[in-house]
Amino acid sequence: MRTSGSYLTASVLSVVSAVAAASASLTSDAAAPAWVAPGTADAAPAPMAEVVVEGRHEGPRMWIVRSGAHTLWILGTISPLPKKLVWQPDAVEEALKYTQEVVPAWPTYGIGANPITALRVYIAWRHLQKPPDNLPLRESLAPPLYARVEALRIRYAPHDNKIEQMRPMLAARELLTHVLDAAGLAVRNEVQQEVLTLAARHGVRVHQDKLRVDDPVDVLKDVSATPLAGEVACLEAVVTLLETDLGNMQARARAWALGDVDALRQIPHADDRTACITAVSTSERVRKLIARAQDDWLVAVTDSLAHNRGTLAVQSMERLLGEHGALATLRARGYVVEGP
Repeated sequence: MRTSGSYLTASVLSVVSAVAAASASLTSDAAAPAWVAPGTADAAPAPMAEVVVEGRHEGPRMWIVRSGAHTLWILGTISPLPKKLVWQPDAVEEALKYTQEVVPAWPTYGIGANPITALRVYIAWRHLQKPPDNLPLRESLAPPLYARVEALRIRYAPHDNKIEQMRPMLAARELLTHVLDAAGLAVRNEVQQEVLTLAARHGVRVHQDKLRVDDPVDVLKDVSATPLAGEVACLEAVVTLLETDLGNMQARARAWALGDVDALRQIPHADDRTACITAVSTSERVRKLIARAQDDWLVAVTDSLAHNRGTLAVQSMERLLGEHGALATLRARGYVVEGP
């Protein structure tokens, strides 16, 4: 079993990626005026309109990393982006003419082909769906936080009664999906998918390492054993994000579509992801899995840069920018980095 459609990604990465990583990418969009007052389920002001970016847009100019005669183009993406965005990948198609390899933002994941392992993973994943002690969400949360969750649910998902029976981390993911959909935003990285489609059309190979997980059942058990306090902290961080930062998420989505990297840099960055990452990282096994998934991209791009005259890579702005981002790391290693 392999790829992001496998049981493993539908489990560990559905928690780690869809809650923690999705929360991570969203928490780079911060600090707009609150439209739901924390701690109350009273009626909030009407949510802002969907973000609509008309016309065809290329997004930001790509960064260029050079090592002698070898060139790496990096397309920075963000999440969420407008659902109705029409992306015009002219610059990517031009780069692909001189590219021998494309490096996606994340590796694929493999747990082997053993059907017994696959069954055990599925059973562990089903167990992970159940809330701690089988308690409904109302009994897992303090009344003020539950009231805030209900305010979001009633406004954005009045007919979604599944949330009440979800563990806090998965309830966070469910709320995230509903609110972003109402705001005209989509988490799925359609830009990367388009790049991979173009690479196939141009006959350019894809360098996507396979991150093998030797103990997937134990990983799931570790995630399932996340302390309730950690899950609640994760849910509260996501609720706060949805209450206060939706406007900046929309602003960043619009800035990306218009290629305005200066605006992307200037929008305040609140790192609310810590709570969700901490929640699922209580075991050394899970911490190492997250670290390996993050480190593999940098290994892949430097390897491709060394062996190819031209490489095209995709990575989130959140992981590229900043003093500890991938661009700063590449500069520190002696590469020439040019870009917007």
